[in-house]
Formats: sequence, structure tokens, C-alpha cells
Amino acid sequence: MAPLIALPSWTVWAIVLAVFAAAAVAFWPLVGVSVLAASVGVVLFPLQRRLAARIGPVIAAVLLTVVVGAALIGAAVFTIGVLVQNLDFITEMVRAIFSVAAEPIANPFSATLPLDPAEVTEAIRTELGAFSTFLSSLIDELPMVGLETIVFFLVLYLTLEQGEAAGVRLGEVLPAHVRRPVERLWQMAVDVMYSIFVVHFATAFVTFLIALPFFWFLGYGHVLFFAVLSGVFQLVPFLGQTVILAVIGGYALAIGDLRGALLVLFIGYPFVAALPDWIMRPLLMGVKAKLHPVVMFIGFFGGITLLGLAGLILGPLLLALAVGAYGIIVEELELRRQEEETTRLAEREAGTEGRAPEG
Repeated sequence: MAPLIALPSWTVWAIVLAVFAAAAVAFWPLVGVSVLAASVGVVLFPLQRRLAARIGPVIAAVLLTVVVGAALIGAAVFTIGVLVQNLDFITEMVRAIFSVAAEPIANPFSATLPLDPAEVTEAIRTELGAFSTFLSSLIDELPMVGLETIVFFLVLYLTLEQGEAAGVRLGEVLPAHVRRPVERLWQMAVDVMYSIFVVHFATAFVTFLIALPFFWFLGYGHVLFFAVLSGVFQLVPFLGQTVILAVIGGYALAIGDLRGALLVLFIGYPFVAALPDWIMRPLLMGVKAKLHPVVMFIGFFGGITLLGLAGLILGPLLLALAVGAYGIIVEELELRRQEEETTRLAEREAGTEGRAPEG
């Protein structure tokens, strides 16, 4: 039998990268949901570690997967239930806004208005028709949605059960000079993912609590509906509840409630929208992830625009890794400079000691 011959290192890397690329292309429609599930699993690693020490890694992973699934399904059912119970009120709001928007504006400046209310109304109706078509098309997407749901929970379970052990094993075989920057990048990635999930849901819950007294004071009723809607839309960074408040402000103007419109403008937007979105979220994420809030803004906007739902995670994560890579390069260059200075100083001292004393 001929002896085994080790492949060149570049050949091994080429084969590995080719396999990863083929898998990514084949399963591309499921990459987004897989990234989302793996990110949730990474955030749950500390809890998985504690539970695994008591009940074993397999049972702990199953338990956490079931708890996450129950929480997500419960939140979805509760939200959908609240929305369904208030469909009549939503229809009334839309009808009131449409009826006012369709009327000609009777004021001396109407000739200079850049928009025709009738055209605006028609555009809104067109968008609503497109949205209705989108909702109808979701019925055809149910098999794919079911598959994505199954893949999400399978990837979550697998990440919880074996993800951390696989990461530790990889870290042990890395060369010493590579392990340190890799560990730093990994820690930064974990901090960013923690910030994305924990801070997102924390700000959504805070928004829900702030919205309850505001909408009660506003006096339109349906307080739980508005609060739940604000909390859910808070998960869409920087745009969510602003849209809700804009619709409510338009409804207040449509029914002639100047008090309600002023409350939405001067109390609702600053406290229900601006405070959680522009202050609380960036500060909390910046503290945990140690990133400038502007970087997080760019990550969210750019990620969602370019990568869709997965960009909500990948956008800030990739920018965080880029910032971390820059920091690692600067540190490595600084360490190399210090080593060179230390070497030169040692050589100078050795040359001075080896020189024979004069006289």
C-alpha cells in the first residue's frame, strides 16, 4: 500500500472553500433564516451552558428551542389577535383619512400646493391594492414559510447543542498568532448579536410601556391595540412607530381633532418614537458592542436595504467586524513596532556591554 501524501495547504483551503460556496449557492433561499437562527443560538450560549451543566446539552438545547418557539408563536398569536379585533377601527381610520384627502383644499394658497390631493389619494389606494395583492400571494408562499420555520428551529437546536463546542475546537487548533485576533473578532460578533436581539426587544417592550399611558391620554380608545402596534413596529429600526404616529396624526387632522394632532406631534413622537429609537437603542447597543452609534445606524439602514431581513443582523455585524479588523491591524502594527524598538534597544545594550573599556 502506497504511503499517504499530505496535500498542499492551498489545495485543502481551495477544496473547503469550494464546498462552502456550493452549499451556500444550493441553500441560498434558506441562508437568511439560518443566519437568524444561528444568531439567536449564539446569544443563548450562556444560558445553554448553565442548563447543560445540570440537565445535559441535548435536553438543554431542546428545552431552549421549545421555549423560544413558544415565545415567538405566543407573541405572534397575541399580536394578530389584537389586530384582528381592531380591524373595524383600522378601516374607520383609513376611510376618514381618505375622505379628507380626497376633498379639495379650500384656502388661498391651494394654487401653489405641489401635490394634488386626488392624486395622493389615488396613489395611496394603489399602494393598498398592491399590499392586498402581496397578502394574497402569501398564501402561495405558505409551503416555503413552513420550510423556513422548520429550518429555523433545526438550526437553532443544532447551534445550541454543538455550536459552542465546535467553536472551542476550532480555537484550539488555530496557531497562536491567529487565535488572538480571531477570538477578539468573535467576541465583538457576539456582543453585536447580543445587542441586536436583547436591545431590540428591550426597546420594543419599553416602547409598549410608554405607549400605554400616551394613547390612554390621547383618548381614542383601543389603547392596547396602539401600544402593541407601537411595540411591534419598534422592531423595524428608526421607521416603525414613526409611521404609526404619522397615521394617527393624519386621522386626528381628518376628524378635526387639533388637540390630538398636537399631542402626537409634541408628546407622542418625542417619547414613543424618538426616545427609544434615536437615544435608547443606539446608546445601549453602543455600550455593549463598543461601537459608535452612527456605525449602528449605517449597519441597520444599509443591511436592511441591501440584504433584506437578514441584513438586520448582518449589516451591523459586518460593520462591527470591519471596525474590529481595523483595530486588530493597528494593534498588530503597534506591537510589531514595540518589538522592533525592544530588539534595537537590546542590541544597543549588548553592543555597549561587549565593548572593551578604554584605558
